[in-house]
Amino acid sequence: MKTNFAQPLTACIATAGLVVASSLLTATQAQAFSLSVAPEYGTTNGIGTGATATLDFNFVQSGADLLLNLGITNTTGTQATAGGATNSSLVAVAFDVLTGVNASVKSSAGSTFTKFWQNVDISGLHNGFDYGISTPRNTFNGGNANGGLYKNQSTLVSFLLTGSSLSAAQAESAFLTGFQNGTLKAGVRFQQVSGSKVGESDKVMAGVSADAEPVPEPTTIAGMVMGLGSLVAARRKQAKKALA
Repeated sequence: MKTNFAQPLTACIATAGLVVASSLLTATQAQAFSLSVAPEYGTTNGIGTGATATLDFNFVQSGADLLLNLGITNTTGTQATAGGATNSSLVAVAFDVLTGVNASVKSSAGSTFTKFWQNVDISGLHNGFDYGISTPRNTFNGGNANGGLYKNQSTLVSFLLTGSSLSAAQAESAFLTGFQNGTLKAGVRFQQVSGSKVGESDKVMAGVSADAEPVPEPTTIAGMVMGLGSLVAARRKQAKKALA
């Protein structure tokens, strides 16, 4: 009795092809990296209250537009810190962009971070951030904790980047390099910090963690496709021998 390998193999190839095609499409459209907001990168409170966060920089090509989708997550209390904070309200984020690039808010739908700022100072931490986004308040360094992000809460704000012909992949690479070498900076304001030995508010810088893993670039995905092609060819040869 001969076993028919053709049908299972075809199904396997089709499924694998869909997975790789989906990954390829995603990789060519969006490029991303994350910054860690933690006392080790700079704080206004000595050892820091222990308030922490993650900033996800996602660059997307949408037609002729280059978008930065900034994901903001409050991670306070998710791991032990010297300051001991167990919760906080994240109320504002400031960040730099590449020279010659301009940013404007494309969408903040569903987010409480609706106040857009330019030429931002975070007093006592760093002056001259290019842009900032915060909950509604009269000054970037003032206001209350209302509308802020608490432990494990996230939000997303989309910015339109203009003044550059960079693709999403090129922007991701250039921005990541800037944050790694210190030419670009980002910082965060926290209020209503609870459980801390240090204080009830904090201002903390962001940095690129040493163990950060880059998102695969299109060339990496292309290599995966070529590898899959070789695997499929080998499987076909095996199937033909089995059917002979």
